[in-house]
Amino acid sequence: MTRLDGQVAIVTGGGQGIGHGVALCLARAGAHVVVADAAQARLAQAVAEVEAVGVQSLGMQVDVTKAASVDGMVAATLARFGKIDILVNNAGVVVVKPIHAQTEADWDRVLDVNLKGVFLCCHRVVREMVAQKSGAIVNIASIAAFHYTVPHVPYAASKAGVVAITRDLAYEVARHGVRVNAIAPGPIETPMMSAALTQAQKDAYAQSIPLSRLGQPRDIGNAAVFLVSEEASFITGVTLPVSGGTDLRVTNA
Repeated sequence: MTRLDGQVAIVTGGGQGIGHGVALCLARAGAHVVVADAAQARLAQAVAEVEAVGVQSLGMQVDVTKAASVDGMVAATLARFGKIDILVNNAGVVVVKPIHAQTEADWDRVLDVNLKGVFLCCHRVVREMVAQKSGAIVNIASIAAFHYTVPHVPYAASKAGVVAITRDLAYEVARHGVRVNAIAPGPIETPMMSAALTQAQKDAYAQSIPLSRLGQPRDIGNAAVFLVSEEASFITGVTLPVSGGTDLRVTNA
């Protein structure tokens, strides 16, 4: 099993869903995890579950769209652990409706969280990683960056932007010993999905996926552990689809 013993990770949107799955997988690999989330109410339980694995954790209420909030998260992490080895930019929102029904406020909210949030977190954390000449960043994109899934133009645009940030930043910081990669999840069973679909709808959806199941947060977490590990030390600038094969075809035939 890949080990990250003693490393320090920040996971944004780590209070539930994919982010929580990533936080738990990093913890099981031995990393101490800062769980950052916009919702204070989710932090205590998430931190307790991470610490139950046997590592240290810190819960931080963070608004990734605000530079001051991101600065506070980084400062608190450094005060507690003294370094940052891993950053997983997972915080995200989605608005699903046709473009004619999307509002300017929808666009601004989705792009602020999903794209500006990644920029602000990378902007601040990269300083620390460059100074220590090591570090790994994983940005959570989506197969929606490459393929049509549902009507959510702002979301798809934001995730395509995440792919571009990943590529450009990877080139910029490689000479400093810092790697930057992305994961493009397909359909993952999260509280967001459960709120939108009935169990019967989820079952039907799963059967349309080539691997015949919905993804779980741990599927993304396991991929993140690999990408930040020494085993992936010659990988940077890539976006890895983790989708059960959903991105391999353009029809349901």
